[in-house]
Amino acid sequence: MRYKVEYIETARQDVGGIKEYLSQFYPSTPLKVLAEIKKSVENLRDNPFICPEYEGNPAYRRMVVLDYLVFYKVFEATGVMEIHRVLHGKRDIKAYLPKNEGQTEGEETQK
Repeated sequence: MRYKVEYIETARQDVGGIKEYLSQFYPSTPLKVLAEIKKSVENLRDNPFICPEYEGNPAYRRMVVLDYLVFYKVFEATGVMEIHRVLHGKRDIKAYLPKNEGQTEGEETQK
């Protein structure tokens, strides 16, 4: 099954922030970095479960792309893969990705 990729608003803002920050250095840098992130996300469409669950909140999966971490959720029933955050690996991830966001106590996570 090929999953549809959807970037939620926070992820779109993250990508915009990455582009803005990296454009301070060399004009080609943000294009290269964002192209690599996009390519890596697209490669997940056929097998989104290949990346491990995020230990801070197993409702998310985490993919490493260059210096960035892509956090996403997979919804098998609808065939959708939602990209929730794209964060630099040196950031305080817990501050940007709440431990139990969208989960109630005892709720099972997706696959």
